[in-house]
Amino acid sequence: MINGEPSVGLDEGKHLVQRTHGYAIAEFALAIPALLIIVSMAVSLIGLAVTQIQLESSAALGARIIGRGDPIPDSFRNSLPEGTEITVEPEVEVVKFTLKTSKNIGLMLLPYRIELTANARARLEPVFEEFG
Repeated sequence: MINGEPSVGLDEGKHLVQRTHGYAIAEFALAIPALLIIVSMAVSLIGLAVTQIQLESSAALGARIIGRGDPIPDSFRNSLPEGTEITVEPEVEVVKFTLKTSKNIGLMLLPYRIELTANARARLEPVFEEFG
C-alpha cells in the first residue's frame, strides 16, 4: 500500500525481476545479415573501381600501341578482364581506342550488371619505310 491506497502490480518489498538473457544474441542475429550485405556491397564497389582503373590504363596503353602502327599483342588481350570488347576508330591524325566490359555487382540473389567503358586517344605516328 502506498499512501493508504492499494498498489497495483508488485507487493511491497518485492522487486521486479528483469529477464534480459538472450536479448543481445537475438539483436546480434538480426544485425549479422545487414552487416554481411554492407560488406559484400563494399567489396563489389572496390572490385568495380579496380576494374575501371585497369580499363583506363589499358586503354591508354592500347592507344599508344595502335598509334605506333603495331598490332595488338595477345599478352595485352589476355591482361584485360574477361569479355572486354576492343574498338579502334581511326580519325584524321588520331586513333581512338575504346575498351568496354560489364561487371556483375550485387548479391547472388539480386545480380546487377554495370557496363564499364574507357577510351583513350593517341596521335598516329608516321611510318617510314627503310631505304635499302
